[in-house]
Amino acid sequence: MSVSLLLFSHPDVQAAEHLVRTLVEERIVACGHLFPAGVSIYSWEGKTMREPEVNVLLKLSRHACSEAMEKIRLAHPYHVPEILCWHVADGNREYLDWVLTRSLPSEREGESR
Repeated sequence: MSVSLLLFSHPDVQAAEHLVRTLVEERIVACGHLFPAGVSIYSWEGKTMREPEVNVLLKLSRHACSEAMEKIRLAHPYHVPEILCWHVADGNREYLDWVLTRSLPSEREGESR
């Protein structure tokens, strides 16, 4: 089993914090970091948009990525939210082990968490 990082953006810092807290309490992710609010500039439906957003970085087991992405997608206000997951190649072994003990693989692939 290995560790992954998951990045998503959200327009509301309180809603993002609530979502991260839920994911941690359900042991889908080990932890999350909310970066200070920034501004996203992007093209949407033919217009250039400028919106305040907070970026969130989650640390979790590779096997929990699909479940975390689905929960974020379902709770997110955007029609097409930014949700990106990538796998960690190397890092502090003690930290990676801690992440794996806090982000349990989903037993939903077998049964319930």
